[in-house]
Amino acid sequence: MYPSSPWKHVVTVNKNRDTLIDVARKYYIDGLSQQEIARYLNISRPSVSNLLRRCREEKIVEIRIQESNDSLVNALAERLRTEFKLKSVTVVPSAEDMQSTLAAAGKAAAKLLESRLKDRLKIGLSWGSSLFHVVKELPSQSVVDVEVIQMTGSLGMANPAFDGFELARNLAQKLNGSCRLIQAPVIVTNLELKKLLLKEQPIARTMDRMDSLDLALAGLSSDNPDYSSMVREGFQDVSEAKQIQSEGGIGHICGLHYDSNGQFLDITQNQRVIGIEKGQLKKIPHLIAVACGAEKAEAISGALNGGFVDSLITDEHAALRILSSR
Repeated sequence: MYPSSPWKHVVTVNKNRDTLIDVARKYYIDGLSQQEIARYLNISRPSVSNLLRRCREEKIVEIRIQESNDSLVNALAERLRTEFKLKSVTVVPSAEDMQSTLAAAGKAAAKLLESRLKDRLKIGLSWGSSLFHVVKELPSQSVVDVEVIQMTGSLGMANPAFDGFELARNLAQKLNGSCRLIQAPVIVTNLELKKLLLKEQPIARTMDRMDSLDLALAGLSSDNPDYSSMVREGFQDVSEAKQIQSEGGIGHICGLHYDSNGQFLDITQNQRVIGIEKGQLKKIPHLIAVACGAEKAEAISGALNGGFVDSLITDEHAALRILSSR
């Protein structure tokens, strides 16, 4: 028990980190009141309150509120798995900010990927913030002769860390493996240019790998212009996105647009994509989709209806929206 009488501590205005840690430990772990800590340090109670505030601001103490209980997200996951006949589904609680939600989804997807790893595996990878968190959360692994294949050309994203080029390199590094990259944009202006690029040996060698993928990780994006990654990164303007919507497009995976039944659209935008073809995508033995947010619910639902997704990592807001529309 800490003494109730004041100790002759001299506490200056410029508190160092050790003092902050000491105050945090006494308050949050040992259960002392702010008044008891004030007596112990020979300072005022408001000064203790300020120190605790600094502990939170400087991330010495992080307070997390569990917004959703495990039984709810587990029930949502089981219903999605059953209704769409998936191999596995993980639903994470929806946090107040999307980055926290994506981090939780990334950790869940990384755990699933880790459970599937084996020697000489060929892993396909698309792009996006969801997959950035998957790669970030995956611990380094000791596997032999693993190859990571970038499934689509690059978006030239505002944050290069989210681009498939960087993600494939970083994942290969964590797996002590090699990677095959596509040094071309995800979509080109015409079919003639696409044919020329596909003849380039570095691109052709990567494209040859698409038929032998064992596993793939992909994000899902909405075709709504307000949320579309293709619009956000400048590969489509709003009018083009609206045209795709008018033709039935509700989402895209690896740059390929599909309708509410998960059928890929017969449109020139799909034909001009540099990357995996729709037939190859459907043949992947285990495709893990990672997508969060209620605004992506329609795109997720369409992909699940199409039958090319085997495992899903999403959040409760998206899950509730998907299930409420059925």
